[in-house]
Amino acid sequence: MSKQSYSREVLVSIKPDLVYQAIAESIDKWWTEFSNQALKVGDQLVVRFEKNTSWVMTVSEATPNRSLLWKVVEANHDLEELPKKDEWKGTTIKWEIVAHKNGSKVTLTHQGLVPTLECFEICQAGWDYFLGSLKDYLETGKGKPYKEAHTCIKKGS
Repeated sequence: MSKQSYSREVLVSIKPDLVYQAIAESIDKWWTEFSNQALKVGDQLVVRFEKNTSWVMTVSEATPNRSLLWKVVEANHDLEELPKKDEWKGTTIKWEIVAHKNGSKVTLTHQGLVPTLECFEICQAGWDYFLGSLKDYLETGKGKPYKEAHTCIKKGS
């Protein structure tokens, strides 16, 4: 099995400054409504799902309109099928934004989220879904963030 970290790119018809703003300031519009903003180096980003699932990340790099780097310092992936709840701890989420014809190319690399982790399939499906939500938010103004009434994304969903 590959040790390659999760990485995806998406093309959007929006300029890099608006993409950066959405990733840093509007997390509640495309990822989870239970989050805060993470604007500058040293800020803590907290995102919550379900009753007890949450991640705390520290912004370790923030280059406006180009990139963001979040280091996961606390993790609790509270799903019954996952015996190890803190697999994200110590991983890094890297956002890269590059101007592309008619918009931007957004690359998300979750360094350390590798196929050998128990949560990989669930997290891969989750990131794929929320990258689509980010694209929808950027291009239509309406994303599909997690809300309390949503069911969690599970394997095979």
